[in-house]
Parts: sequence; C-alpha cells; structure tokens
Amino acid sequence: MYVEKTSHRVVYTIGKGVSAVGLTATVPKDLVTREWTLEGGALVLVDKEICLVDEFDKMNEQDSIHEAMEQQSISISKAGIVTSLQARCSVIAAANPVGGRYDSSKTFPQNVESTDPIISRFDILCVVKDVVDPVKDEMLAKFVVDSHFKSQPKGVYIHEKSVSNSQEEIETSSMPTDPEILPQDLLKKYLTFPKLNVFPSLHDADLNKLTQVYVELRRESSVRFSFFFFLMVQAIVRHIESMIRMFEAHARIHLRQHFTPVDVDMAIRVLLDSFISTQKFGVQKALQKILRNNTVPNVKQSLCRDQRKQGRKEFDRLILEMLRSSISCVGDVEEFDRLLWRIVFSVAKRGNEKRSVRRGAG
Repeated sequence: MYVEKTSHRVVYTIGKGVSAVGLTATVPKDLVTREWTLEGGALVLVDKEICLVDEFDKMNEQDSIHEAMEQQSISISKAGIVTSLQARCSVIAAANPVGGRYDSSKTFPQNVESTDPIISRFDILCVVKDVVDPVKDEMLAKFVVDSHFKSQPKGVYIHEKSVSNSQEEIETSSMPTDPEILPQDLLKKYLTFPKLNVFPSLHDADLNKLTQVYVELRRESSVRFSFFFFLMVQAIVRHIESMIRMFEAHARIHLRQHFTPVDVDMAIRVLLDSFISTQKFGVQKALQKILRNNTVPNVKQSLCRDQRKQGRKEFDRLILEMLRSSISCVGDVEEFDRLLWRIVFSVAKRGNEKRSVRRGAG
C-alpha cells in the first residue's frame, strides 16, 4: 500500500482473481463491428511503472508471466493479430507460505509453492518471518488500532467532538517528526525525477567486478555444495542482470551521472543477502562463512580504510586538545614541555605504526 501511495501510476491485482490475459493481453471480439481487437492487461497499462500482485502463490501455473518479466514485452499472435506490447514495469509480488508460517528447514519454492523459473525472474527475494518481538508487536498492534479508529464513519459516537479531537491527535502523532524523513508528496516527486533526468554511464571496471562476484558465487555453489540436493536457487546469468539493475537504481536515486564503487558494492551486498536468505537454514550458515571469506574482500578492505580514517580523526582531535590546553597554561613552562613531549611521542608512535603496517603488507 505504501508503494501505491508513493508511485506515480500503480496497478494493484490479486493472484486469486487474476488470469494470464488479465495481466498480459487479450484479443476479444468487438460487439458492434464484430472484429478482433487487442486490449492490454495490467502489465501493459503500467509500462515504465509498478505492478503489485498480492497472493502470488494463488496464481495457477498456466497464468505465469515469464515472458513479461524476462523480455519486458508481451507477444501476441491470435486472430490474425501478430504484435508485441511493451511491458517495461517493475513487478512487486507478495506470497504467503504454506500453513501460514515460513519453515526454515524447507526451500523457498517449497514454502510458497512456486517454481524455480518464475522465482529466478525476481531480482530480490525477501523472506519476512513472524518473529516474536514485544516492541514491534506493540507498534503493530497500535498501528492496527489507530487505523481502525480513523476509518470509523463520522456521527457514530455520542461524543462526536471528543472523537474528532482524538482523531486529530492520532493524525498529528502519525506525521513524521524527524526532519530527515521526507513527506510522501515530496518523496513521490523525488522518485519521479531520476526516472526522467538521471542516466548514469557504465564503466568496464564495474562490469569486471560484477563478473568476478558471479564467477566466485557459481564456483563456491558447485564445489562446496555439489553433494547437497537442497541448494535452493542456483546462481544463474539473471543474477548479473539483477545486480546491474540494482546499482543503476542506486546511482539514480542519489542523482549521480556516473557509477561509483559504492553503487556496485551495494548491489553485490543486496544480491548476496537475498541469495542467502532464501536457502535452507543449514545452507545459510555455510554460505555466509564462505562468501564472507572469499567473495567480498573489497567490503572488508573498505571497512578497514574507514577504521583507519576514524583513527586519524581521533589522533588529530587529540593533538588539537593538547594544543588548546597548552595555550591555557603558557605561564607554566614545565607543563608546556610535558605536553609538547607527549605530542612528539604520539607523532613518533604514529610513524612507527605506519612503517610496521607497510612492512607487513610487503
């Protein structure tokens, strides 16, 4: 529902009451002219926008949308009409697990009763589990109660004035108080602007990094888990396309005309998190250990660089504090000498640490 409010044009459908022609296209006969006509479905109507599909697990196998999600187009060849319709939309689907609870000992297709071909066409797979958390449970219950209270029609209660005041208080409390949280109207405009004006350029170095991650993921999956039959989703070429789309979106949402290593690292991290979260519980732990040690060393290096920068900032802050304190006690020559020697000792120690790090790296 939040995506529906913040997007420019959205079509919301339910898998139980939708068919393949309702999502793609149909060729009915006109009642007046008795000629065949072409009518687009939900995916065609929201070209370059978003299609929301709820109860995705309730859709029949013959109602699949493989071509639309793979080629971003729909081919029609019926009643003498041969054409292709554009369906360049993002599909956000929600599926319920069998029995109402996600079982970590089963694979993702077994939980949602879906097949690998349609699952592999989604860029990101998110497993939402109902974990007992008193704080989150209280927030959820309060949200449901407030939503129900605000949806009551006017004039139902005897004390109408007090009820209206309570509704105003709830609406005021539900508004974001943090200045860093954007209002929905501004967020809607902000999401529309990059689609029309921001088109980042791609470099060969970015593609080489994605290729290396894909090759490493394939190698680890085939070598380490060749004796397992329950590895849920195999690493396939579609994962490269997913990473490209994700780091393009990350750069565009930051209004950048060129890609940066941060965009590529974000796409790799999201893909790996999605890939691991859909495995069985036993495979998740092994994959996390393998990929943490072998696949993403650049993330570790970037974290080390951030730590070194933070250390330099702390060192500079210490020097400034020493200088400020020395200025306040200039009259005491002995105290000034002690502070000066502390600064010299700190600088010398920092230089020795740098030389030892260089020798270790060499």
